[in-house]
Amino acid sequence: MIRPFDLRDLALVSQLENQGTPLYAELALTRQPRPLQSALAGLFSLNSRHGLRTYVLREENDESKHSGLIQLREHADGKHGIITYIAPNLQGDDHAAEVWEHLLDHTAVQAGRAGLQHLIAEAPEDSEAIEVLQRAGYAIYLRQNIMRLVRTRLTITAEPLLRPCESRDEWGVQQLYMNIVPRLAQQAEGLPRLRRTGAVRGYVLEDRQEIVAYLQVRRGPEGAWFNVFIHPRAEAKATAVVEHGLSLFGPNWNAPIYCAMRRYQEWLHHSLESLGFEPFGSTAVMVKHLVSLITEPEPDLVKVHALEGHAKVTAQIAPNELLAQRH
Repeated sequence: MIRPFDLRDLALVSQLENQGTPLYAELALTRQPRPLQSALAGLFSLNSRHGLRTYVLREENDESKHSGLIQLREHADGKHGIITYIAPNLQGDDHAAEVWEHLLDHTAVQAGRAGLQHLIAEAPEDSEAIEVLQRAGYAIYLRQNIMRLVRTRLTITAEPLLRPCESRDEWGVQQLYMNIVPRLAQQAEGLPRLRRTGAVRGYVLEDRQEIVAYLQVRRGPEGAWFNVFIHPRAEAKATAVVEHGLSLFGPNWNAPIYCAMRRYQEWLHHSLESLGFEPFGSTAVMVKHLVSLITEPEPDLVKVHALEGHAKVTAQIAPNELLAQRH
């Protein structure tokens, strides 16, 4: 039986939170996954529609005892849902793949009912997780390499090339994104939403009153994460854009800094490498499209059939009417 998390599941989630798999690298590498804390926050949130949902599988019978959990976070665009965590781990549990499939199917149904159109999950390349996700209806839409900079006492100064984004920049950032990102990859990411407070902040570079670069920075206790989008017209400034992001961290910052380099951004590798970034890993971003239920009432179909029947009757009596008119 799969159901939303509640207080009866505290012990189970506490046990499973160290036995699962993160499916969202950006969050996992910047903030250590704490499924129990997230589940409680989602449970008591006043706005659960835009929070994090946790579903728990608890199945007991005489022969076996299967349990698991899955967590879903809604993207800011209101259309995408991100699978952030699932348990148990596929290694060491003969029934884990089956548990994953049940949890993924259930989450897809609930997400569709909530109005989401796509679900996203991210897994290391060539991992067993990709095979399980594919069986659950996910397809690979985007591959990315993750670069990492490990440096203690980070002290980088750079020209004030970028400025913090403002509300008026959202349209320009989205235009930049749609112009440079392949259509297939757009379905795996969703349009960027500007953040100016909290853990995620955005910075923009303008040229001739057009936004030609957008740098999104997420900070967490375990590390920081860069998302970089640069127009071909500004590719020569790619190193300076990333360097500006590094300059935002004071001398006391000593956690790793990661940068997502999508395969369509491979030209960015040289700039990252020149600043000390090294390859860390590769992931596949997978998407499952959801079908929304049609709520149109059946009477409309009845009307159609009625009109068709009326047309047939009219066609049958039309010759008689013509004869009457001739007489």
